[in-house]
Amino acid sequence: MTRPTPAVVPARMTRPTLPLVPARPVTTGPALVPARPVITGSALVPARPVITGSALAPARPVITGSALAPARPVITGPALAPARPVITGSALVPARPVTTGDVQQTVNLRTNTEKAMNVPHPPGRPPVTGLPRRYRRFLRAVPALALAASLAAVAGCSSSAEADDLRTPCGLVVDGSGSGAAGGRGFDAEAKLKATLVPFLTERHCGTLSFAPVTRSSQTSSCRVGDVDLNPPGDEMSDRDSMRGSARLRAAQGALDMLKCARTQGGSDVIGALARIGDAVPSGKGTPSLLVVSDFEQADKEFTLRVREIATEESRERAVDTLLGDRGVPGIAGMDVYPVGYGMSHDAKPSEYRPFDAFWSEILTGRAKAHVHDDYRK
Repeated sequence: MTRPTPAVVPARMTRPTLPLVPARPVTTGPALVPARPVITGSALVPARPVITGSALAPARPVITGSALAPARPVITGPALAPARPVITGSALVPARPVTTGDVQQTVNLRTNTEKAMNVPHPPGRPPVTGLPRRYRRFLRAVPALALAASLAAVAGCSSSAEADDLRTPCGLVVDGSGSGAAGGRGFDAEAKLKATLVPFLTERHCGTLSFAPVTRSSQTSSCRVGDVDLNPPGDEMSDRDSMRGSARLRAAQGALDMLKCARTQGGSDVIGALARIGDAVPSGKGTPSLLVVSDFEQADKEFTLRVREIATEESRERAVDTLLGDRGVPGIAGMDVYPVGYGMSHDAKPSEYRPFDAFWSEILTGRAKAHVHDDYRK
C-alpha cells in the first residue's frame, strides 16, 4: 500500500526584526561621583578620655552600725495615754445661768475693743456706758423666767386630775421695806419669794392669785398687779397645759413686779397689807390661802413696833389697841396665813422674839381669827 502523503503545514510567520536601541553610554573618568574620603589621623575626633584613679568621684559612704539614726520607739501597753473618759448623765456640769455680770462683761469687751482699735463712734451716738436696751429687757425677764420654769417643772409632774383641782383663791403679800433687802441684816425678800412661791401655789392648789404690797401706806399704795387666773377656761381644742403655763408665767412676773414697785415707796405697813389682801382675794370660792413674805416689822408714820414697849402683857394689849384703833381688824377671818421671814430680825434674840410673837399672835389669831401656819416661815 502506498503511505498517504501528509498535509503540508503552513510555515509560521516570522516577526519582523525591530531596529536595535543604541546602548546607554557608559560614563567613566571624571563623570563618576568621587568616593567619600576616608578621614584618618589627626582629623579623627579625639576619643573621650576615660578618667580613672583619683579623678573618679568618691563613692558615697554607706553608714552602718551605730552611725545609723536610732528608730523611734513604739510605745505600747500602759505607756499609751489613757483615753479621755466620756461623761454622761448626771455627771454633766449644769449650764450656768446667764447673769447681769455676763452681759456687762460682753458690753465692756465691745467697748474696750473699740478703744484699742481706735474706732470712732458714729456721729450722734454716744459711747456705750451701760447695758443696751435689749439686754436690759432680757435681764428683767430672767427672774420671772426662772420662776416660771420651776412652776412648769412642777406642773409637768402633776396629773390631769390634780391640775383640774386648782380652785383655791390665793393671795401674795410682798414686803418692799428696807428690812427685806439682801445681805446685812435684811431677810432678803426676793430670795424668800423665789424659794416659796412655787411650792405654795402647787401645794395649796391655787386657782387664782391676788397681790398686795407692804409699803409706807399699803392700802393706798399705787403698786397694783391684776389678779391672775391660774386655771383659765378652755374648750376641747384648747391646750390646757400651755394655757396654765402662760398663767404661771404671768403670776411669777406679777410677783416680781409688785416687789419692785413696793421697794420704791419704802415703809412697812404690814397691817394695811393684810387688810388689802383680805379684800382682794375672791370670796365664796373656798377658804383663801395667803403667802405673806415679810418680817412683820410694823413701821409707818403712825405706828412703829418697838420690842421694849410690848415686853409685858399689859403693854402688848395697849400696843395692839393703838395699832388697830383707827384702822380696824384686817378682814382675813378664817383664812390660812403662811408667813415667810416672820420675825427674822429678832430670831437671834429670844428675849425679843417672845414678845414680838405674842404681839402678832394676838392680832392674827386673837383679833383677826385667821389660821396661821409655819410651813414656809423660814
